[in-house]
Amino acid sequence: MISRRFSLVVALISPIGIYAFFEFNNAKCIIRNPEVLTFDYCYLRSVNRTYKYFSMKTKFLSLPVDNTWVYKRDNRHIFDRYNVTVDGCRFLKERNNALVNVLFGIFEEFSNLNHTCPFDHDILVEKLPVQHVNTLIKYIVPDGRYILNTTWSIRKVPFAEIIVYFTKF
Repeated sequence: MISRRFSLVVALISPIGIYAFFEFNNAKCIIRNPEVLTFDYCYLRSVNRTYKYFSMKTKFLSLPVDNTWVYKRDNRHIFDRYNVTVDGCRFLKERNNALVNVLFGIFEEFSNLNHTCPFDHDILVEKLPVQHVNTLIKYIVPDGRYILNTTWSIRKVPFAEIIVYFTKF
């Protein structure tokens, strides 16, 4: 009985540290061609100081996705002007690109991208929490401010961009 009370007192007076390694700063979903795609919503939401998430709903009017670029925001050298082009449909079938696998793994669990092309339904990323992203990138990405800029295109003609600004500290 005494040990339970002692444990409760220790738990109540122990310092509680809340800190984050990763933080969403902003998200933008830009339509380049409204005949190909529409965004029903694209936002960051902060429920409280420790729970923040990203959500997006997209309806493709023409398919498939075949281009993605990743840029770093400041001038440090980890992803300095790193540019990668990926055929989205082929990637979903083969999963053979390590960098894209890491990026896709971040939001795969919170999206409905669970099959290969064609996509004849809305594409969702629903409530992707910052804590989940932190667990996946905290040892991979060095501290800094970043931009994840994905440009979606069909036959090399861009139709949309999703830009996420984030800080890793």
